[in-house]
Amino acid sequence: MPLPDTRPARRAIFAALRAVPTAPLPAPDLTPYFESAFGRGRVGPRIDPASLCEPFEAAARGWRADVMHARPDDWPGAVREALVRRGLRSVAIGAGSPLQPGLDQALQGLVVRRFEQRLEDWKGEFFDTIEAGVTSTVAGIADTGTLVLCPGRHEPRSLSLVPPVHVAVLMASRLHASLPAAIHALYPGERPPELPTNLLLVTGPSKTADIQQVLAYGAHGPKELVIVLVDDLTESTP
Repeated sequence: MPLPDTRPARRAIFAALRAVPTAPLPAPDLTPYFESAFGRGRVGPRIDPASLCEPFEAAARGWRADVMHARPDDWPGAVREALVRRGLRSVAIGAGSPLQPGLDQALQGLVVRRFEQRLEDWKGEFFDTIEAGVTSTVAGIADTGTLVLCPGRHEPRSLSLVPPVHVAVLMASRLHASLPAAIHALYPGERPPELPTNLLLVTGPSKTADIQQVLAYGAHGPKELVIVLVDDLTESTP
């Protein structure tokens, strides 16, 4: 039996879609949101990041992240400690990581692979043998204990999504109270901000409760998240 000809119906549907007005909608007024608790720190003077360290750590630990404290001169040692303490020896870092050169020195003696080739060229090794990925961060959100990453060629987003353990280095001077405050600080002159395609928000290790409402970790990404919080506030607060 021949199938019915659906072309007339499809043409009618497409014609109806093309007839929908395409005039841009008016921009919503976001002032009430920015002035609410959800936009804390977005309006008015920036909230002192020194006052955000404790709430950020509490929120991050609430999502089962491990928070380690370090100083600007010893954070590479904290990264190494986080890896060695867990018995991890195979580590991936970005080819152009802004954490260099301190990271190179700290990882001596471990098996370090730089993400400097296409994922397709070493997918098997990356998925099967790499135990941890180490990345930088561009901001932290105190209200939710969230990390903001801006992946790219220097640090592909796979570093924070594939290895079982993700170690992230966050400068305390980059802490902000809320997501709107962080976006405003990262893109201060843009209205609306032209966000990068890979801006990544990380709140604790990967988790899901889809199956029988039982919380399981590591379902869609790293099973552990380690945040090395670097106290650089005595030097500068950009």
